[in-house]
This record gives sequence, C-alpha cells and structure tokens, in this order.
Amino acid sequence: MKSSIKGTAVAVAMVATALVGAGSAGADIINPTVEVDTAKVAQTLHTKLGGGNTVGYAFAITEDGQLAATGAGGKARIDKNIAFTANTRMDIASATKNISAAALLKLVEKRGVSLDTKLWGYLPLDMRSTMHESWKNLTIKHILGHRSGIEQMLAGLSDADRAKTSNLYEGIKFAMTKPIVVDSPWSYKNMNYAVARLIIPKLWDLTEPTRGVPDSINSTNSGPWTLAYINERLFAPAGIAPTTCVANADTAAHAYDIADTSKGGVLVQLDGTDFEACGGHRGLHLSAVDMVRWQAHLRHGTVVSSNVRQQMDSFRLGWYETMSNTGSWAGSYTHGGDLFLGGDREQHSCQGKFPGNVEVTVLVNSKVLGSYQCSILLDAVKTATS
Repeated sequence: MKSSIKGTAVAVAMVATALVGAGSAGADIINPTVEVDTAKVAQTLHTKLGGGNTVGYAFAITEDGQLAATGAGGKARIDKNIAFTANTRMDIASATKNISAAALLKLVEKRGVSLDTKLWGYLPLDMRSTMHESWKNLTIKHILGHRSGIEQMLAGLSDADRAKTSNLYEGIKFAMTKPIVVDSPWSYKNMNYAVARLIIPKLWDLTEPTRGVPDSINSTNSGPWTLAYINERLFAPAGIAPTTCVANADTAAHAYDIADTSKGGVLVQLDGTDFEACGGHRGLHLSAVDMVRWQAHLRHGTVVSSNVRQQMDSFRLGWYETMSNTGSWAGSYTHGGDLFLGGDREQHSCQGKFPGNVEVTVLVNSKVLGSYQCSILLDAVKTATS
C-alpha cells in the first residue's frame, strides 16, 4: 500500500518513480495478498538507524517496481560536514556478492552450460597447471553457494600456509594447490566469489568474442574486466550510473568509530594492488538508491532472465543462506556487507527483497547500535505488513 508521511519530524522522501514496469515478466510476488505500508517501513528504519544509533545512514524502498521512499540521517563526512543522503556512495562490502552471482549466472546461461558445470576449464592456465586434482570437481553452483569446501580447507591449514592465501590472484593460486572436499556443508568464505571473479571475464570473452576481453586472465585484468561486465551488462540496463571500487574522495562516505568520531574517518576502497579484487567478493561503490534500483530490476527480470533469478532464489546463490527464505526469513532474501577497519571504524550494508514485491536497502558508515542491519530491514517490513 502506498502512503505518505505528513507532519512528522522524520525526513522521508516519498516518491512514485517507476523503475521497472509493475507486474513485468519474471516478477515473483511471493504472496499477492500481502500489503506493505512503505511509509511505516521508512519510519521504523529512521527509528532504528537514527537517534545516535549510527554516525550516518541511508535507505531506499521500492514496491511493485516503483521507488516508494528514501531516507537518510547523520553525516557521511564529519570533517567536511557532508550529510549522508540516499545518493551517497560507499563500498557495499559483501553485498557485492549478490551482483557478482547474477553476473556469473547470466554468462553461464548465455554460454549454454549449467550450474553443475565444472569451472576448472575456465580458470587461467597457470592456476590449472598447479591446482590439486580435487579442485577439478568444483562447479559454478558450489562456489556461488559456499559449498566448495574452501572454508573448511583454509581452516585446516597451518598458520604459515594460511598466510600465503588471499583473495588476490597469487593467494587463490596457492590455495588451489591444497585439497578440498567439494559439496561440503554451507560455509561462507569470500574466496568463493574471488574465484568467481576469475571466471566472469573468461565467460564474457567466450560469449562475446568481439568485445575485446583478453584471452588470458591474470592478476592485473580480472578485476577491471569483471567490473566492466557489471557496468555494461547489468547496471546500464538498470539505469545505474557506472561505478568502480575506488572511492570518490569528495563525496564517498567515510567509515567511523561510533564511540569516538573525534579520531576521524577513513576512506574505504580497493585501490592499488587491491583493485585486482574488484567486483568479486566485495568492493563496489553504490548508494542506497543504486542498490534498490538493482534489486527492483533483478526481481522484475530486466537485467537477468527469470531463469537466472529463480536459480538465485532456489539455491540462495548471491543471497546469504541463513538470512534468506528460511525460518523467520521465509519469503525474504538478503545479503549484508560488513567491513571492520582499524580503530573500530566500521561500514555496513544490506540489500534484499521481501514479500509484497518490496525491496529495501541500507548503508551505514559506522557500527549499528542495537541490531544487525539486515535484521532491521526484515523487522521493518514485518511490522508494516498486513
């Protein structure tokens, strides 16, 4: 149900801007009898995120393919007195995985292969030449669903060997020399999506050979070409301005320690050597409005096919498993992002979709006092549902 807030102290922008056609092909109305008062959702988010519970925050809400509400409070930059707004961009951390999963699945579909396709054949040759035989059984579904056995393998390494692993090219290559037990129980690990980052450019080259993607994917080009695919083939059709993993130094939110903002904030980005990791497990810089636009287009089938969207939902690929369509989360799908930086500085994000054709996203540039950001979104929608 669309409604507006009048005569209240909270600052909420209520709009009716169509992002996608309501009821378009592929829309998954989980329960068509559910109605959500998006104004009430906005009020709850202000209550939970404002009032000193964060340094700065922003949220955006869509319903039936329309931008229904945006809101923000606090500061993106204390030193320059810059307010946090719904259009403030920052590193969305692991919420990037939702977008990376869609990118890889879109290419898998275009290539005409399945989720059970072994991925080793799409990896760089130097990795394949040194990898342990067990990695040859790894599939697209395993890495996107965190059932690769990578986390279990890493946990069993010596400290010396674990120090040689990372989400960068050489760290992944070393990890691939160690045995894994594929189809292990779900265990979340960033390296799964770091591996996905290496495959996306190769599949793009195979499906669009005239695009100019290098035949050889290496430490210098996997991130940039994954980012290029996301911008060109996912964000452009959704009307989202191109992004990167390097922050806009003038406008991006800084990360703060909510207990002591006087120590100053830090700019969070993947620059220098770390830019190599862009677009896999973390790093995209987006705003709350960008994220909710993405979610609306993802639900309504304008950036990926309904088949890809259903694969994501059915197997919770690109969604955080324990906070998507299980228990109290039934009918809801989310993925959060958490960055814990030096000096207790933090940044957090969450994007998700909920019953009633509602999507909600949030960005916060400090610790959130009182609750986890994705839980706040779920509770806000539930209290506003009839």
